[in-house]
Amino acid sequence: MNPSRIARLALADIRERTRRTGYLVSVAVMVYLGHGMLPANGSTYRTFVLSESYRPEYGAAWVGTLTALLTAIYFLLIGHYLVKGSIERDRHTGVGQVLAATPLGKFEYLWAKTLSSVVVLLSMAAVAAVAAIATQQLLGEDRGVDLVATLLPFLLITVPAALFASASAVLFDSMPLLRGGLGNVVWFFAFAMLMAVGGLDTPGASAWRDVTGSHMVTTQVFDGLRAYDPSATAKPGDMNVGVNVNPKYRGVMLNTFPWKGLAWNAEAVGSRILWSVLAVALVGAAALLFDRFENAPRSPLARGVAFRWPFARVSRPAGAPRVVSAAALTPARRGMTFVGVPRAELLLALHGQTWWWWIGMVGLLIAQSVAPLPHVKQGWLPVATFWPVFVWSASGQRERRDGVAGVLFACERPVSRLLTGGWLAGVVVGLAVGAPSLLRFAAAGEWAPFLGWLLGAAFVPALALAFGVWSGSSRFFEVLYLFLWYIGPMHAVAALDYTGVTAARGPGVWAAYGVLTMALFATAWAGRQRQLRA
Repeated sequence: MNPSRIARLALADIRERTRRTGYLVSVAVMVYLGHGMLPANGSTYRTFVLSESYRPEYGAAWVGTLTALLTAIYFLLIGHYLVKGSIERDRHTGVGQVLAATPLGKFEYLWAKTLSSVVVLLSMAAVAAVAAIATQQLLGEDRGVDLVATLLPFLLITVPAALFASASAVLFDSMPLLRGGLGNVVWFFAFAMLMAVGGLDTPGASAWRDVTGSHMVTTQVFDGLRAYDPSATAKPGDMNVGVNVNPKYRGVMLNTFPWKGLAWNAEAVGSRILWSVLAVALVGAAALLFDRFENAPRSPLARGVAFRWPFARVSRPAGAPRVVSAAALTPARRGMTFVGVPRAELLLALHGQTWWWWIGMVGLLIAQSVAPLPHVKQGWLPVATFWPVFVWSASGQRERRDGVAGVLFACERPVSRLLTGGWLAGVVVGLAVGAPSLLRFAAAGEWAPFLGWLLGAAFVPALALAFGVWSGSSRFFEVLYLFLWYIGPMHAVAALDYTGVTAARGPGVWAAYGVLTMALFATAWAGRQRQLRA
């Protein structure tokens, strides 16, 4: 392994990433988050509270510790998605094939990718730290500045989390089955498992199993509270870390107490070293799985078995070119294409879906047909609304992904025909995946969930289309939609339940989703017009 080679490759990758617009957007988001991680006492949201009553005052030590902890959690959840895909980018641009022809080893390449991801994430952490220091002065609970006390928690908490998030992204990029949209879904639930294993709400849980460092922080904060006020009613396990929004918090003042900072004891340091070592192990595992930019997938499981859509045209096998006289060609028909374009977009969207996707689709349709209607509303429909996520996520960016944008955009009325056709194809998919439920709602006279699903079938394709047109990638929609689905339909939060089935809606929510659907489509329209002008 050549350290100099790794450093040069990592530096080149850092320069390439930081020159992208997405990086500037991420930095701007971190400025906002760095300020928002420190809510004023009496705000409508909280980021840390003991027993609904206590938190440390915003001194230098607590400002640094809380910001470092929340940044670490953000990196593990969102940062993974931010740095994922760098290997795929090299694969698609041809840079990977060039590197594969050099003496560069697989571990060297992957380790350089990991280090560049860590540096990018830590640059965002630095921005959050500066924003937090400024917020400390604005809040004025304790304006004492101590850069060592503020920044050291980032070394102990944020750096190992950034390393683990970067290594996991490299591992997923190295696995054919996880490098795409499926990997985005898997990581969401893997993060939930990591948080559950950490045992934040479990009294006496070991800090060694906590990847975020939350347990170490909350334990020491609890000890600080008891040392300051032995009569405090808080107890281990009565802690809440994260963004918790509730109007009832407005004007409710928490009891604050001074806190001297983290103690760097053996358990605290050792647990963070352990997770750093595990991150390095993930890079080693990725090196074993990495195909070094070979063109063909290694196994049928990685490749998947494509389902042949019955109405699709069968391509002619390669062979000698067929000579056809121009006089024998059928003249192109001109006329109404209202049905033709959506049909073509639908075939493109469904083409290549694997057999297991179709089996799942059929299973969901059968379950909606035979299950009791309350079970359909609370269980099967929320699952059904997520099943076509990878069909929708290609909307708006399939043309550029497949390299045919120049041809299609030169056609007559490319925006009104192609964009509308793509949206209508997505609407058809949304209606089809919930068709049995729609029929049962209509038969039972339950028009609220019926109309809610119709509106949701229009809203989701518009969301996918807008993100696809403006980002040129499917990842942004997949990640956002995953969070929206998990919080909305799965947890029956009315404001975020775009299906209108699992939670009752007020008139304002109905109107909001209608307006938002039209606004998203208009946004996609403006983005496509911008592409045509470019």
